[in-house]
Amino acid sequence: MGRLTFKVFIFIFLSTFTLNTHAEIIYDSNPEAVTLRNVKQLTFPSMGFEKAGEAYFSPDMQYVIFQAVPNGQKHYQIYVMNIEGGIPRMVSTGRGACTCAYFRPDGKKIIFASSHSDPMLLEEEKVQAVPGYKRDGKQYVWEFTPYMNIYEANPDGSDLTALTTGPEYHAECAYSPDGSRIVFACNKTGSMNLYTMKSDGTDIQQVTHTTNSYNGGPFYSPDGQYIIFRADREKPHYLQIYTIMSDGTNEQQVTNNGAVNWAPYWHPIGNVFAFTTSIHGHFQYEIYAQNLSTGVQYRLTYNPTFDGLPVFSNDGFKLLWTSKRGPDKTCQLFIADFFMPLELK
Repeated sequence: MGRLTFKVFIFIFLSTFTLNTHAEIIYDSNPEAVTLRNVKQLTFPSMGFEKAGEAYFSPDMQYVIFQAVPNGQKHYQIYVMNIEGGIPRMVSTGRGACTCAYFRPDGKKIIFASSHSDPMLLEEEKVQAVPGYKRDGKQYVWEFTPYMNIYEANPDGSDLTALTTGPEYHAECAYSPDGSRIVFACNKTGSMNLYTMKSDGTDIQQVTHTTNSYNGGPFYSPDGQYIIFRADREKPHYLQIYTIMSDGTNEQQVTNNGAVNWAPYWHPIGNVFAFTTSIHGHFQYEIYAQNLSTGVQYRLTYNPTFDGLPVFSNDGFKLLWTSKRGPDKTCQLFIADFFMPLELK
C-alpha cells in the first residue's frame, strides 16, 4: 500500500499587548539600507550545499544552526557553523529528512526534527527523504513526512535522544525562553495543530484545536507568555499570522492581507516580529516587520527573487535570513546588522 503524504502548499514563490490587525504598510525610498547594513552571505554552494536555509543563532551568537541539502542528495540535513565562517559540521544522522533545528537557551543542547527512524527507510539510504519545502512548478511544497520526530542532542550532534516517537509528523519545534518547554506542530489527530511539552518530551499539552487547517511554525515570545505561528484558517494554503497565549487562550489574528504570510519570528523587544510575505506577488517573497500594538508593517528586504525565514539575534542587532540574492540564485544564508525603524518602535 502506498504511503500517505500530507502537504501544505505555499503559493510562490512579552508582556500583555493590544493587537491591531489593520496593518499600515510603510515603504522607504532607500530600500534595505535603512534597516539592513553590512549584508553578508554565510553559506555557499562551494561548501557542498545545493541550498541552505532556516538558520537560528546560538545564544552567544557565535554559531548558527541550519538545514542544507548536500550536493548530489535530495533532502535536508542539519549543520552547525561558526558565524565568522569555517567548515559547517553535520550534526544530524545523514539519513531521512531533517528540518527545524534550534538551540536551547543555555546553548548546551539542540533540537531538530528528523525521519531517520522511519522503519521504511532502506538501511543503505543516505539523506533520502523530503525537504521542508521545495520548488514545485508555481508552488512551494511543505511535506509532512511520516515518522518525523523531534530529537535532542549536544551541539556537536552527540548524545542524540528522541523526544517524540511514532509515525506522525512532529516538527517545527522551538524552546521556550527558559528552556523548560518545547512548542511544536503535530498531526496526530489528523489535523496539524500546535502542542507544547517539557524539554524532556513529557507532559504534552495541545495548544490549538482546529480541524481541516494547518497550524505551524510556532515560536515563544521573549517573555514566554505568547506563541506566534502561521495558519491557513481562512483559505487553504493562504497563511496568516496568529498569536496565542501558551496555555491556548486569547488567540488573535495579526495579519489579514490576502497574501501568504509565514515564518514569523519575534524581535527581543517583544512587540515586534518579522515574517515572510507574498504581498508583492507569489514569485517574490519579501521580509516585513510588524508592530503588534499598532499594526504598522515595515518592509525590510527588496529583492526580485526570494527573501524569507527571518530570525533576530538575542540582542536584536542582527538579522539572519534565507535568500536567493546571491550570484548563483540558490537559497543560501545571509546576515546583516539590523536597525529598528522608528515607525516600529
